[in-house]
Amino acid sequence: MIFEWAVHKKLFRNINHAIWFMMSVYILLLIIAYYFYPNSTIIILFPITIHFVAFLQSIYTYVKKISSETITRDCIWWNLFMFLIYMFLFFIINLF
Repeated sequence: MIFEWAVHKKLFRNINHAIWFMMSVYILLLIIAYYFYPNSTIIILFPITIHFVAFLQSIYTYVKKISSETITRDCIWWNLFMFLIYMFLFFIINLF
């Protein structure tokens, strides 16, 4: 499986990070594709919500020093980055 290969090559810390990364990229590509269809602003709210919730969970886990294999300090930056990308796309879509 490609996820196991990526973990073995040290591209990701564990399989959960690889899956989350691929899901994030998939959702981003989906949103970009939906940009070309009318009323796509509703579609972009789904990944915005997912990444914002994951961002809050990762901050909570980091602040409380909860041991987690899937939520690490890196999740804070990744989910914040993805959240900002989707918010940018949301505003661009609403402008046009």
